[in-house]
Amino acid sequence: MNVLETNVLHASDVVYWLDGTTHSDPNAMQRIAHPLEILLEEFPKDLRLINSSGKTGLLRKPTLDIIDGRATEAQRSFTTEANYAVVGSVQDPKNFYNARRFTLSAGNANGHGIVLYPTPMGSRVTAIGGLYASLRWDGNNEPVVWAIAALSISIPGMAQPQIYRGQTDHRGELIIPWSKIPPLSTGQSHYSATLSLQALDSARGGVPIDPSSLVAAELESLSSATTFSNLLTGINVIPGERLIIRSAAKDHLTVKPS
Repeated sequence: MNVLETNVLHASDVVYWLDGTTHSDPNAMQRIAHPLEILLEEFPKDLRLINSSGKTGLLRKPTLDIIDGRATEAQRSFTTEANYAVVGSVQDPKNFYNARRFTLSAGNANGHGIVLYPTPMGSRVTAIGGLYASLRWDGNNEPVVWAIAALSISIPGMAQPQIYRGQTDHRGELIIPWSKIPPLSTGQSHYSATLSLQALDSARGGVPIDPSSLVAAELESLSSATTFSNLLTGINVIPGERLIIRSAAKDHLTVKPS
């Protein structure tokens, strides 16, 4: 075949949208299985997005002229570019995942993983069970929105606890499924667990945040009113149970800034 000309095009970069509940290591997290909506605020004017399930390609206007004839290997090689800022937000049209903001230093096809967490509607609670909580700030009773919680479950015989994470939605509602805990051993009534929280008291439900801005917050005891700590203890996890946790004598879990 006689090639008259070659237009060399390279993807500038790619963003992978990851489900933060599928693994503790971002490199092992599963990609979200459907396309998301991206709204950019800061970006090069020649940037174009190619959106698909679990990833978004970033394309820039070609800098090379169309090559006469068939391009050589050297002419097809990737040309290093200067990094550029991409700032924006992402949301899920299906409402299975919470919206969030993000900031990237993009370019040179390095690839970026951005983690999202399911909404209560998108949380997949199986017959193995999960934790449920409604989080409110101490003092004003406002919902604790966009906070990320980590549930650490101690399994006898395992060197490390199993850790499951979840994020509150715009109403302060939290669901954390525990999908891999084993059945209880004979004579064992429950697994002991703890809960920690990263939150931001200035966050508002209608405005997504970048989770990197979250800071440690304190949780009120389940059994002792007005007692707060960064690590909530006294959580008993039972396989097959849907566990609702609340602060002592309240219908919600109370949070205050550290």
